[in-house]
Amino acid sequence: MFTFIHTSDWHLGQNFYGYDRSEEQHDFLSQLADIVRKHTPDALLVSGDIFHTAAPSNAAFNLYVNAMLDIHKACPTMAIIVIAGNHDSASRLDSDKRLWQLANVHVLGGIARDKNCNADLDQHIIKVGDRAIVAAVPFAYPASFPLTAGAADISRDQRQQAYFQALLDRANELNSDGLPVVLMAHLAVNNSDFTGHDRNMTMECVELDTLGNGYDYAALGHIHRPQDVSGRARYCGTPVPVSFDEQCEHSVSIVEIDAHGSMPRIETKTIKNPKPLHTIPPHEPASFDDTIQLLQALNPNERSYIRLNVKVDHYLPVGAQEQAITAIKDKHCRFCEIRKTSTTAVARRERQMTIEEFNAKQPIDIADQYFIDTFGEPMTEEQRNMFNHIYQLVQEANRQ
Repeated sequence: MFTFIHTSDWHLGQNFYGYDRSEEQHDFLSQLADIVRKHTPDALLVSGDIFHTAAPSNAAFNLYVNAMLDIHKACPTMAIIVIAGNHDSASRLDSDKRLWQLANVHVLGGIARDKNCNADLDQHIIKVGDRAIVAAVPFAYPASFPLTAGAADISRDQRQQAYFQALLDRANELNSDGLPVVLMAHLAVNNSDFTGHDRNMTMECVELDTLGNGYDYAALGHIHRPQDVSGRARYCGTPVPVSFDEQCEHSVSIVEIDAHGSMPRIETKTIKNPKPLHTIPPHEPASFDDTIQLLQALNPNERSYIRLNVKVDHYLPVGAQEQAITAIKDKHCRFCEIRKTSTTAVARRERQMTIEEFNAKQPIDIADQYFIDTFGEPMTEEQRNMFNHIYQLVQEANRQ
């Protein structure tokens, strides 16, 4: 039987409305080490977005290094496998990958290529003792996947699926003992629950069958809400919420697989956050005066991040931010922002804007749509002229 912990999307080093979150992230990593110590799994799989930015601060990188060493000490026999996500720098993670192997940590920042720039599949196949085979694929844009053997005539948009299938075929070719095969990937699968992600962000999605056939479990990263995509594919979600809209239980997944072909058994371990993210009021927006009263009524020892959920006709009262800050001056909570909902605003579009739709629009059109969604009315001619003037100044600055 193969037992492993599946986690992803740590986003270490995130600056949250100007606040440092290292205390919460350190607390999560300590909880993870405790879970490892208690369950002594065969492996820990970290499916991307270790950091929040491609150039993390020294403090964030030190947090990562110290945590990995502490987790390794919690169970020295456990393999740790880390892949880069879209927020990570592939080259930065790859720079010390050989050194990490001394601690039984396998890091894959970029897609490995051979001397002919074709796929080097064996670099992505990790045998975990006599327990399992892990096929680990860091984040790459679909058109950036290298060619695989015998696939020289396929188009660039077919390379991703061809790569996944070739990798799994190679893993199963090496799997003479019938060990469980686990696939790691950082990408968005169609029909997943994207709750918590910015609705206006562009996100390239793939069909589940893009991941190929031949895995017993796909340990996915990138989507922040924990969910099963199928009986064999799962997003474990963020252990610490990255945005106010991630209102769900945050956890890591413990997975057991008996043998190749067996169905995985999944258990979640809740991660407690010492500084939760609260929206006030949590569901329907209220008037500004009512939200200020709710803010004033908070327990002084409440150590959460706060977003106010305010209903406005057009604009917030003058000095709204200052009033909110004054309301919590003797409290331990952290005020972040005021989310405004216009009483006349049209409903936001529920489906995501595709990359093709985004690229087809002019900047002024995107700004105008945002204004409609936020305030319920298009920009005035004066506002449009101001936007165009600023946009031209930015373009001129970029050309210099």
